[in-house]
Amino acid sequence: MFRGEATSFSTEQQAVAISKYAIDRGMDTKIPAQRVAFLYMPLMHSENLDDQGRAVESFQKVGLEDNLRFAQHHLGIVERFGRFPHRNQILGRQSTPEELKYLASDKAFTG
Repeated sequence: MFRGEATSFSTEQQAVAISKYAIDRGMDTKIPAQRVAFLYMPLMHSENLDDQGRAVESFQKVGLEDNLRFAQHHLGIVERFGRFPHRNQILGRQSTPEELKYLASDKAFTG
């Protein structure tokens, strides 16, 4: 929702809190694997390194290999930059020279 706008990130922390609440209470074990991916997505899209690690663990736990691959890729970006560089322009953040080089590469994740 609101793709390409700063508003799209305005409820991110609420979504992360809901994911953690549900996971901490074992609710994710009661949802079919195809649907539980949506519960884990906010963790994968968080710029918090702990959330990223939890996303990888969660996708791994339920055996969602495609999602796990994306989660590991997202984790690598946040480990490297501490955030998702492709969000910088939308959020009015200054990109570092390293982020600009990454964003100009064919390896860049652009959202």
